[in-house]
Amino acid sequence: MIETKGVTKVFGNLVAVDNLDMKVKKGAIQGFVGPNGAGKTTTIKMLVGSLRCTSGVAFINGFPAGSKEARKLIGYSPERPPFYSDMTAEDYLIYMARLSGLKSDEAGNRTADLLDWLELTEFSDSKVGGFSAGMKQRMGLAQALVNHPELIILDEPTANLDPTGRMLIIDKLKELNNEHNMTILISSHILPELEQLINAVTLIHKGKSVIEGSMDQVKDGFKQDRYRINTSDNQKVIGLLKAKSYTQEIWLDKNGHIHITCGDAEALQNDCMDIIAKHKLRLRTFDEEMIRLDDIYSQSLEIGGEQ
Repeated sequence: MIETKGVTKVFGNLVAVDNLDMKVKKGAIQGFVGPNGAGKTTTIKMLVGSLRCTSGVAFINGFPAGSKEARKLIGYSPERPPFYSDMTAEDYLIYMARLSGLKSDEAGNRTADLLDWLELTEFSDSKVGGFSAGMKQRMGLAQALVNHPELIILDEPTANLDPTGRMLIIDKLKELNNEHNMTILISSHILPELEQLINAVTLIHKGKSVIEGSMDQVKDGFKQDRYRINTSDNQKVIGLLKAKSYTQEIWLDKNGHIHITCGDAEALQNDCMDIIAKHKLRLRTFDEEMIRLDDIYSQSLEIGGEQ
């Protein structure tokens, strides 16, 4: 659905995006992550056609980014969606629908459907300027969907929302993907939340792609060999395991659970069983810690020279 080849954007002496190659498959929910100033928003603006590439090319479903054909396929909501504050929710969405090419009756019906779907019907006659942050984010999503897009691009769609508001947005995005196979590209700094939603990720740093692929592929490339252990006497266990040659790191978390990074899982497991039996302890937990998106993010930036 999205492909960029060598996309570069230069502002004076600043290279905001640097020879970026990126792909988003049809039907994916892809995270687009990186530190502030990495070039995410600039890339998004080139994809939706509000900025031109300095060099390189970008395509939306095979059409050049910014072309009329490409723009018809996209719904976009920026981090702070701009609204005409004195317009009602209904009037605003009808106006945006008409701008996108829908006829009057279709615009009205589409607006009613979206307000209902996003639980905003009771506010249809209220002015958008008085909406809460959560309601404005829902309105931004409605605006992005008003033209029946095949791809939506969202910049920080859950920023400044309370947990209830964030979960509503996440659930609606999952519904769009599951029921309509909609392709979704999401830029977000809230990595634990993003990980609940996405099945692929692109991580950029200093305008360059550092990592890209499905979440399964990316996680397979970051095996951390880290295990979590909880027994009836964790202090004793940590003292005995600390001296083992395979132990790379070992520590207790705030809940008193042992975390250990080691190069020989089988030896660790055997030694734990021996310790449990010899000292008559109870084993409550022994499992491998799953690699998380924020682990991948941190490690990738270290490799890329961020720290």
